Amino acid sequence: MATDKTYTAESFRVLEGLEPVRLRPGMYIGSTTSRGLHHLIWEIVDNAVDEALAGFCKTVAVELLPDDVVQVVDDGRGIPVDIHKETGLSALDIVFTKLHGGAKFGGSGYKVTGGLHGVGAAVTNALSLWLEAEIKRDGYLWAARYEQGLPVEPVTKVAALEKAATTGTTVRWRFDPSVFEPDVRYSYTAVEARLREKAFLVQGLKFVLRWPGHPEKVFVSQNGIADYVREIDANGERTPVHQNVVRLVSEESADPQFAKAPVSVEVALQWTAWNGKTDEAERVHSFANVIPTTDGGTHVEGLKAALTSVMNRYAYEAGRLKQDKKESFHPKDIWEGLTAAVSVKLVEPQFEGQTKNKLNNSEAKSAVQTFVYSALSEWLRDRHVKKDAEAILERCIEARASRLARGRADTKRKKGVFDESPLPGKLNDCLESRPVEDRELFIVEGDSALGTAGDARDKTFQAVLPIRGKILNVLGAANDRIWKNTEIESILIAMGGKKEAVGKRVVASLEPRERRYGKIVILTDADTDGAHIANLLLTMAYELFPSLVLEGRVFLARPPLFKINLDARGEKFVYAYDEAERAGLVKRHNRKGEDVSRFKGLGEMPWENLKSTCFDPATRKLQQVAMEDVPESVEALNLIMGNGPVAASKRKSWLEEVGLEVPA
Repeated sequence: MATDKTYTAESFRVLEGLEPVRLRPGMYIGSTTSRGLHHLIWEIVDNAVDEALAGFCKTVAVELLPDDVVQVVDDGRGIPVDIHKETGLSALDIVFTKLHGGAKFGGSGYKVTGGLHGVGAAVTNALSLWLEAEIKRDGYLWAARYEQGLPVEPVTKVAALEKAATTGTTVRWRFDPSVFEPDVRYSYTAVEARLREKAFLVQGLKFVLRWPGHPEKVFVSQNGIADYVREIDANGERTPVHQNVVRLVSEESADPQFAKAPVSVEVALQWTAWNGKTDEAERVHSFANVIPTTDGGTHVEGLKAALTSVMNRYAYEAGRLKQDKKESFHPKDIWEGLTAAVSVKLVEPQFEGQTKNKLNNSEAKSAVQTFVYSALSEWLRDRHVKKDAEAILERCIEARASRLARGRADTKRKKGVFDESPLPGKLNDCLESRPVEDRELFIVEGDSALGTAGDARDKTFQAVLPIRGKILNVLGAANDRIWKNTEIESILIAMGGKKEAVGKRVVASLEPRERRYGKIVILTDADTDGAHIANLLLTMAYELFPSLVLEGRVFLARPPLFKINLDARGEKFVYAYDEAERAGLVKRHNRKGEDVSRFKGLGEMPWENLKSTCFDPATRKLQQVAMEDVPESVEALNLIMGNGPVAASKRKSWLEEVGLEVPA
């Protein structure tokens, strides 16, 4: 045990060079899983994108070579190779071996950049078995090689370039397997999605992707984030209510106060038809200097303020709202059904934390608010998009009418005018002696599971609701079809929600004060059908009850597939959750085939086993459904559960790549 006498100066260690990165890689790339592995690519690609933002790069090529070697090539200026006077090192060595070193600290190198800390390329180098850089500039081809972050030979002049040769940077590397988890792998789907997104954010920049087993792909956008928004809604099976995406770009403005402003703003807006959600989660995708800001920030605040002001003014001018009667839109009326993207570029972005998830610059809010108010007002008055403008206004009017009707219905409900909706007949409810936050609703697969789950649960705080078969895939389904579905209606009512007709809509509500349970637990059989049903329920949860998912109230229970007896009496045993784990446990414990029993389903599982693995808080392992990156999570949901030919084609490609490796 340590004592105060052992805590001396000798207890301290000063980490040099790239040691901190290799010692604590998660601090720099998020994790040592496949997600962190891809971060090595993003860092090098983002450096090339910064060259494009500076006006010196037109093409970025990403290629996977044999033995998991990644190569990124750009046609920018090429990283400088001359000697830095203060350090005596080549600028190239500084970029790849020094943390917080580079040309992105407000000097003459870059005006706008997503890399603020000068650590990106060095991190990729530090976590690689080896890395090679080739630079074309100053009339020569230069080369350098590093191993585990350390230079193994000085920067070398290889050959003279032809007079017409272009400049640029090539970086190739092999990740260090000792740093990452054993099963990490590069994903074509993940790289393709990231390059596609970057192409939307940097208009005119061409990305080339070369990957074994796939045809070469080129991504380039001439309409910027307007194309991004259009694709999001197409993949998400949403129906736009207007033909043209609203595209507002400050640098293309005829007004010099916007065209030459220090903060450039790009906004894309598309309203979609009502899809039946109980609460409308915001679908705004925001970026600062081409970096996704998943938690929003001041630029999103500016967009919200501008949209509400503009739409109120437009409604007054069109005579759809009466200002003298104090009629107005609530911000929720504008954001319902809206898919929006906002991208700003500024010289000194200020992010909240090292992850850059939220923008804090106050000037970004005023820049976005001022520009969008002016540009959107002008767009709505343009006679060429008159039908689009009227459709957008009608969508907002419809949302306002539904909000007011829900409010009136809620007032009547509080006064007792409406009877409480009867609970579903098959619901085995819990006692109401515990607070709502402590209660749990288990949604189980079929009536046969109800019996076993009913015996396994703790009736004081755990309720069980069976559903029949595979429920409707709500992704892209029509509003009336969703709420006519018996199983979905049962889940809504069991949770404490209600539905009613409001005009042409069927409106469902699940207000926080109406909720009857603090946790929703999805419990299905441990087979492929069970996995499919769980996916359908997860899709339903996010599409219809997004606040429950975002608040972390939805969980997956994972029942075992096998029970392996460790003694003749079966008093000692272990569980296995898939075939591979079963084989490993049988070998480890030297058991035979007769010692293994397979659970055919929840209905045939002894209630004691189900209780210990799924219901007992002391022994169960519930998996919380979380969304670390909302746009990425939504994209994954659309990939797996989306309907239509576009979604089907993408899903086929994904299954061909990783389908056989994904556990059931």
